[in-house]
Amino acid sequence: MMASPAGLVVRVVLAFLPEKPEKALMWVLAILFAPVALLLFFFAGPITIWERVPIVTPSQAQMYVDAAKKVSDSTKSPCDPGVTVDWQPLLAIDAVRLDQDFRKANPGRAEELARMFIEESGSCEVCDGGDPPSCTSYPTYRLRSLDEVLDDLRFNVKQREKVKNILQVDLSFLLGTEPGVPDGWTPVEGNVKWPTPGINAITSPFGYRIDPVNGNSSFHTGVDIAAPMGTPVHAAADGVVVVAGWMGNFGYAVYIEHGDMVTIYAHLSQIAVQRGQQVRAGDVIAYSGSTGKSTGPHLHFEVRVHGQPVNPINYFK
Repeated sequence: MMASPAGLVVRVVLAFLPEKPEKALMWVLAILFAPVALLLFFFAGPITIWERVPIVTPSQAQMYVDAAKKVSDSTKSPCDPGVTVDWQPLLAIDAVRLDQDFRKANPGRAEELARMFIEESGSCEVCDGGDPPSCTSYPTYRLRSLDEVLDDLRFNVKQREKVKNILQVDLSFLLGTEPGVPDGWTPVEGNVKWPTPGINAITSPFGYRIDPVNGNSSFHTGVDIAAPMGTPVHAAADGVVVVAGWMGNFGYAVYIEHGDMVTIYAHLSQIAVQRGQQVRAGDVIAYSGSTGKSTGPHLHFEVRVHGQPVNPINYFK
């Protein structure tokens, strides 16, 4: 008698399973969990990005900049410089409370949120030179903390964590453009060292630009330093070399990991370190060049925090 289709399937599966029960069980578990593993592989990245980066247009991001500035200006008076409200927490909060749907945002709502960051703390007076003098009183303000505002908004633990994850990186790149570096600019070094001491000219800043190779608009994730061919390139901070070799459009490149931060040095002519090597700030790690997607000798210098490119210039102000 011919077996039913279901019976044939069962026999085929059993034929491929090992005879020992424990091995058969391992096969079954592998078959069951393989699809789950694939889903995690494909979606873990987008989920991480969704929770760490606001999905916002440059014009929407600018709305929060304008709101923060308007509220900051309202705290100034002839006798007090006022306080400065940072636009980035506003954007991070709305990314969470609007569930990334910035179509629900508007200038009025952004300004209302910005005002939650200020609180009257007292008053000051300005008097004229009359006899008796005529005095005018003005309110003074204090800047409230992020936690105070989140308390008022009744954010739960998970929502607070999402806001603070977003704020671990500089969100300036979301504005679409970054201010250029003025002629004669000199980096102010702190914990991070400039990679080409004495060579400070920036030929292409961080942010949107016209790509010099293909002529299209693109986002430049670092700064290009006008370093002549063969200029020694120095490590910006203590760390571990995680990449030292050919990296496609970057040509020969070195990536150094410094905890949550990674610095990248690209378009090199030579590399002087190897993967896994410990380096100290100021060590020569490579020599500038024009390898990969490049129109001439220079150093592409990049800083990433939690994998997100940030403006390197912010570390040298």
